Amino acid sequence: MKRLMIVWTIIALLVAACNPMKVYVRKDEAADFSKYKTFAFLQRPPDERVYGSLLAENEMIYGIQEELEARGLKADTTSPDLLVSFKSNAQVSQKQVTSVPPMWGMPMWGFYDPFFWGPAMMNPWNQRQTQTITEAKGTIELFFFERITKKPIWQGAAIGNADNPYENVRLSLQKLFSRFPLKRQKPYPKYDL
Repeated sequence: MKRLMIVWTIIALLVAACNPMKVYVRKDEAADFSKYKTFAFLQRPPDERVYGSLLAENEMIYGIQEELEARGLKADTTSPDLLVSFKSNAQVSQKQVTSVPPMWGMPMWGFYDPFFWGPAMMNPWNQRQTQTITEAKGTIELFFFERITKKPIWQGAAIGNADNPYENVRLSLQKLFSRFPLKRQKPYPKYDL
């Protein structure tokens, strides 16, 4: 039984290490999250978009609303208990990778074979190839404030790949809300992709 527990722990650690998204959360330990029943979004500047995309912005708003409603909170713009704010940041970086293709005629199995050595070793078509790889790292941050005291009670940040902003928003919200103090009362809907 002890060996089985060790094996499962190792598998869980390996799966967690392979996950490219990092999530950081901070909460107010004195806050009682069971007393919050309603929420509203803070007004955002009209020129500020999630990853510069209106589609990602809408996915963020609907995703947060769906996550909070699945936890028993209701949207209320007149006198909400919680105020929700979010922002995003994307950084694009480029790196060059140089690769050398294998030389045809080169011995592959680690032993000397005189038939492989010859003009094929001096093949002029075996040129180095340089590619430019573009990566986008994105950060999504969520902030929850008490409306009456204006005190921050929970904040989270998810850092991951932002090559596909729409997918990154959905995955970031699932990861962030998995660490939210209120547990989900409804199961996640199944999407057909």
